[in-house]
Amino acid sequence: MLAHARALLTSTQEGVTNYVDADLREPSTIVREAGKTLDFEKPVALMLMGILGHIEDHDEARSIVRQLVDALPSGSYLVQYDSTDTSEEYVRAIQQYNDGGSIPYILRSPEQIARYFDGLELLEPGVTSCSRWRPDAEALGLPAEVHQYGGVARKA
Repeated sequence: MLAHARALLTSTQEGVTNYVDADLREPSTIVREAGKTLDFEKPVALMLMGILGHIEDHDEARSIVRQLVDALPSGSYLVQYDSTDTSEEYVRAIQQYNDGGSIPYILRSPEQIARYFDGLELLEPGVTSCSRWRPDAEALGLPAEVHQYGGVARKA
């Protein structure tokens, strides 16, 4: 993955692109390495997209999020989503995936996912099925729910 990232990421005068090769379980390393590229005096976006399910212990996952968010300045955003336990069929499918020897992926309840945003200003519509996060329901009708929930929140 690192070789692929290096091949794709380029920088220009308008901005710098970088890839941090680190384990999510080492948030201090991530912050330190990201600080070589990012200006933590200005707001940034932390995007944790479908990755926290690989942290088996929910309290550990929440601690990681908290450590990363704590390093961000006011005005920064947390964008996060993960798969949920909202469908028995989906739960069975993920169990088969996990039983197949893959890196385990732990489904969370929507309430558990909402806990990642504790202490932040959650934007409307809050934590919801990703397909329904600000959909253009008037033009196309309300989209079907997917079993991934997420949200966006601002650090005050």
